[in-house]
Amino acid sequence: MRDRFRVLNDDSFDAIVIGAGLGGLTAAAMLAHEGRKVLVLDQHYVAGGNATIFRRRGYEFDVGVHYIGECGKDGVLTRILRAAEVGDIEFEELDPDGYDTLVFPDFTFRVPRGIDLFRDRLCAQFPAEQRGIDRYIAFIRQLDVAMGMSSNPVSALLTLPRITSVLRWSGKTFGELLDSFTTDIRLKAVLAAQNGDYGLPPSRASALIGGGIALHYLKGAYYPKGGGQVIADRLAEAIERRRGTILLRSHVERIIAHDGVVEGVEFCNRHLGRRTVRAPIVISNADLKRTMSELVGRENLSASTIDRVEKYEMAPGAAVLYLGMKRDLVAEGHSRTNYWVFSGYDYEAPYATIARGEFADPVLFGFISIASVKDPTNSRLAPSGISNVQVMGMAPSTPEAWGVSPGEFRSGDYSRSETYAMKKRRFADAMLTIAERVFPDIRRQIVYQEVATPLTHTRFTGSTNGTSYGIAATPAQFMRHRPGAQTEIKGLYLCGASMRSGHGIVGVAASGMTAASEILGRKLI
Repeated sequence: MRDRFRVLNDDSFDAIVIGAGLGGLTAAAMLAHEGRKVLVLDQHYVAGGNATIFRRRGYEFDVGVHYIGECGKDGVLTRILRAAEVGDIEFEELDPDGYDTLVFPDFTFRVPRGIDLFRDRLCAQFPAEQRGIDRYIAFIRQLDVAMGMSSNPVSALLTLPRITSVLRWSGKTFGELLDSFTTDIRLKAVLAAQNGDYGLPPSRASALIGGGIALHYLKGAYYPKGGGQVIADRLAEAIERRRGTILLRSHVERIIAHDGVVEGVEFCNRHLGRRTVRAPIVISNADLKRTMSELVGRENLSASTIDRVEKYEMAPGAAVLYLGMKRDLVAEGHSRTNYWVFSGYDYEAPYATIARGEFADPVLFGFISIASVKDPTNSRLAPSGISNVQVMGMAPSTPEAWGVSPGEFRSGDYSRSETYAMKKRRFADAMLTIAERVFPDIRRQIVYQEVATPLTHTRFTGSTNGTSYGIAATPAQFMRHRPGAQTEIKGLYLCGASMRSGHGIVGVAASGMTAASEILGRKLI
């Protein structure tokens, strides 16, 4: 292991990457593989961004990796990792008969792998809605064709007649799409149940993100063997194997640009002090708004770019309850499934409450991920006889909602605030109440408990609103309406959750590949 905290032997590079999230690491690994001299800078003490773990005595908890779609032999993520010279990651498949278990007040629905099986299970649950279900499934199949389109113009032209439904709904909301298929609120609730994977209610989410997330996992849901940190670690090793440099605990303060051309960055490292490094290429995997307004600076951008970036709406944040549960769910043969436990069928009102900076009561949902079951051979997850469990819910992102003043948030003093601690306890209690519907005795079985909030997320990743989803996936901010890799500053490129490839593990990795591809001038997979 190289020293990623104190050693920087050069001030000149072919490319500098700001942010060691999976987008930045993917771009850096691909450039390093092509012989480019690369430097990656990140403010955190570990590389990976959202794809990291944190340790407590006897435990390892994932920050943002809960399940990933399309990780088979020829899956999108697998192909991207191979192109980045990473090929030794094993993925454990979640239960193909129900990788997501949806728990509603009066019924439970298990989401299986495969479009055909999903369709049959929907029809069995809602026999009177078969016509609408078939129309929804037809949309999903067309979306699958659209997402597999080649960049070859001739191929794309031939594909267009096969995706007319996708084209018709591309500028509409997921709610409008569902309304065209059915009036059954329970069926709509099932089809939109994965809304927490993009953080928007059906009335505001793009029809393409709603259908796209469903399709992503219908092709198979997986979890990386060894934990969420494995992907980031392998990418970092690939960078260093090709003589790239990763420097952590390094806060980038400015992207240097003159006359519309990037020249390098200025950063501060506690061991090396303030440093300036030069490169003709800079890739920012940092938060989009902060990259443009704080690092590049308004003085280096056109008025139209400033206006566009300021108007971008960010997705909401989430809070997570991390638990050690005195129960060996692996020994019990528990299914490898996620639980989405809902208070009701209305997703709109809770999201509106959260958008106002308030806590929804009752909560919208609790997403329960059991790492011990997904990765049963990983003894680092929890002590013997204990299960590693996470319960996640959407939450307001403003410091004020958590009883924290702007000054306390900037200084970091909020972590010692009793009001903040009280708000976290209330969130934990709400999550446990909803988790009791799956594990009735969970409160008596808890031996470890900790809460992370959107403020925690901002502290470690620098994201606006404490979100890991980037700008919100509304129709006005999706696909071609999202930023591309290139910017108006020559040599400055972007990657991350706000790019056209979307958020999530696969989306951000694809954004890094796209940035590297545009720099190198050719397709990489």
